[in-house]
Amino acid sequence: NTAVQGTMLQGQNKLFSPVTMLSDEQTTYDVGGQEYTPHNYEGVYHDQVTAHYALMRSLNNATIGLAAMVGFDQVAALARDAGIKNARGTPSVAIGSYDATPLDMAGAYTVFANNGVHLDPWMLASVRTPTGDVISDYTPTSKQVLDPRVAYLTTNMMENVLRGEGTGAGVRNMGFTAPAAGKTGTSHDAWFAGFTSNLLCIVWVGNDDYTNLNLEGAHAAAPIWAEFMKKAVLLPQYSDTNQFTPPEGVQLVKIDKASNLLSDETCPDSFDAALLDGTAPIVTCDQPADK
Repeated sequence: NTAVQGTMLQGQNKLFSPVTMLSDEQTTYDVGGQEYTPHNYEGVYHDQVTAHYALMRSLNNATIGLAAMVGFDQVAALARDAGIKNARGTPSVAIGSYDATPLDMAGAYTVFANNGVHLDPWMLASVRTPTGDVISDYTPTSKQVLDPRVAYLTTNMMENVLRGEGTGAGVRNMGFTAPAAGKTGTSHDAWFAGFTSNLLCIVWVGNDDYTNLNLEGAHAAAPIWAEFMKKAVLLPQYSDTNQFTPPEGVQLVKIDKASNLLSDETCPDSFDAALLDGTAPIVTCDQPADK
């Protein structure tokens, strides 16, 4: 779901933000002369929702709608730059329909975890003698594929996936408390992808014959991720977890959940949002929207 965040929306003179409104109604697309009608999980639809809510609740139809605004070919191009090599510009590219291994997905999520830089996963860090002398060092190839501001916006939205109503909130309920961002995934298998400021982990749960697992990522993969990460952050090399730092050009604000305007003391039910400079609401939640 995350490859479409932060791009100039086609046919519109405004930038995407977490409070961009999206249609979460069931829609049919023409794909190569055949009809494609995506479904939300459990067949529940929500009419108009913010992009923040769509990602937090993993709403397929709203996500594909955003990809349509961005352009399916552009979404697929970014996915390929992030290592999902067989991605193509179809509606389903927005919801992860193209095959990828856990190693592929680890590489893809480095784009968000490393300020827009894609790192090719590598299996061997170095070859050393019995006394520790280095014979060969290996370093991954890297490429800037995404604006750091866009990468941070997506990371911030994935932080909210682990909170409140998010599909990954169970990670917090299991006692993992370090700053982190993540995303559930459900098809015929189950995924959870997430990272702290210094460690990224991908969990896939599925059957060897690719038959339907009949379990969603939140229940099958996220608990494994949480247990692993709880132990990992106790190790010295991964214990120094920090809050994700916004780059220049991004501001952090509180948004009222009911109005999607700036939150103040009169409407405290809010969420933290990262917005590109110039995209934040200009009025607070206690003011009429037309002022």
